[in-house]
Amino acid sequence: MDYKSYIADLHLNLHPSQIEELDRWVDHCERVSDFFTLAYYPYEMVEYPSGFGTEREMDPELMREQWDQICALLARREQEDGFVCLPGFEWQGTGEDGDHNVYFKTAAPIALPARYEELVETYRGQDSIGIPHHLAYARGNRGKNWDTHDESFSPVAEIFSHHGSSERDLTSLPMERHIHMGPRVDETSVASGLKRGMHVGLICSGDNHEVPAMVKYGRAGVWAREYSKDAIWDALTSRRTFGFTGSRIDLWCEAEGHPLGSVFSTDADEVELSVDVRANSKVERVELYRNGELEDVHVIRWHAPEATAGESVRFKFRVEFGWGPNVRYFPEAIERIWEGTLATSGRVVGVEPVFSSFDNRFETVGEKAVSFSCKSQKVSGTHWVRDSSMRTEGYVFELEAPLDSTVTLEVCGRSFEWSIKKILAGSFLEVFEDEAKELVRGASGIEEFYRGDAWYHNAYKLKVYQGFVCDLYEVSDSFVVRPEAEEQSWFVKVVQADGQTAWASPIWIKCDS
Repeated sequence: MDYKSYIADLHLNLHPSQIEELDRWVDHCERVSDFFTLAYYPYEMVEYPSGFGTEREMDPELMREQWDQICALLARREQEDGFVCLPGFEWQGTGEDGDHNVYFKTAAPIALPARYEELVETYRGQDSIGIPHHLAYARGNRGKNWDTHDESFSPVAEIFSHHGSSERDLTSLPMERHIHMGPRVDETSVASGLKRGMHVGLICSGDNHEVPAMVKYGRAGVWAREYSKDAIWDALTSRRTFGFTGSRIDLWCEAEGHPLGSVFSTDADEVELSVDVRANSKVERVELYRNGELEDVHVIRWHAPEATAGESVRFKFRVEFGWGPNVRYFPEAIERIWEGTLATSGRVVGVEPVFSSFDNRFETVGEKAVSFSCKSQKVSGTHWVRDSSMRTEGYVFELEAPLDSTVTLEVCGRSFEWSIKKILAGSFLEVFEDEAKELVRGASGIEEFYRGDAWYHNAYKLKVYQGFVCDLYEVSDSFVVRPEAEEQSWFVKVVQADGQTAWASPIWIKCDS
């Protein structure tokens, strides 16, 4: 393969009130992403005397001032750090064509015309793209209008984000978070565009207005020839893209040497569509879609690892930290810092942070240990587009160690030792119940209770997810498709056992004969 994968959050919104946070956001993304894109959000809430509020475009003079500040800062950071940065902004217009994030290879002035066709004409001939997002809302009310779509300006679309899945109406991934914008429909969905013959690649990204690249709301991947702005831009405009809903899932597809995103014709009766997946947990199934409809499914069978005494296995597992006291009764317990070390007698192959805050760090110590610090939270959002739920933090660890060895975790003054066989057998919890008992005793005087709800419900916990050996998260597969005289689109979707999902951009194939 001539390409390497690079990931980023391609939908990170910076509001006018957040302009002073930009340096911090870039710092964070330099640690957790391969490149940086920013969708400046030139809108504000307006409140009427009755207390009713709604959104409008912001003051043009302030917008120009802040945009110049953003572009200068990103250019400086790119020059100083070698960190690829693509400036952009969110465009909504009248809502009749759907929302799009406009990105520039080289910064240009912001334009906010009423309709999508005007937006396309404004930037025609420039290195700019407009990525539609949360497509599946109602047409005319911020959902995608495929009648006005321009493939040259919008080469890719955001199939999943903070809003949920815009793949189609009937899917296991809901689109219910922003109930004021829903419900979703088929007419504006990604599947609808593919059925209409649109050439559009696929990404996921957060629609994050608060923490860049937050894992649980999706990120985008590109397949580029090298790490440079030119190569990443070429990957985006050529639709060599993929997206995933949670932790990293690299997904590659090709047919007759043509990579994902390609359009080609062939005189072959049958074409092999090859798939390579590098996931973060067990791949459960690989699905093939023809013109947006499910065509075939391959199930990846589970099997227990076989190894003789002392023989090593390579495996991944996730550790998650959080939960804890009810903040209604213990308002001081809104966050907890988890500091610790994970060690193995084998070697640490890799670590991926699973974060929803800025406060997540790790460092490998030699080749046998990882030290870490992260912060779990129970929060209540103060902005209509921000998160308002419990936030756990954690890591996906990839280790190579003897099957009959153990893993040691020391965190917050406690020490745990787990056998690798136990980790591979299934998930389990470690509960900080003694702490919770002291907390409840101090608040209520309760010493005994007929069941453990009072302290278990208020206990911090860590969860160890079931681990899987490498041949279950590194999967190669293939499908055979039959080209037709009329062009068909084929895309692959990968679903892990835990429900995390990845999509690859389609490949469009037709028969020459």
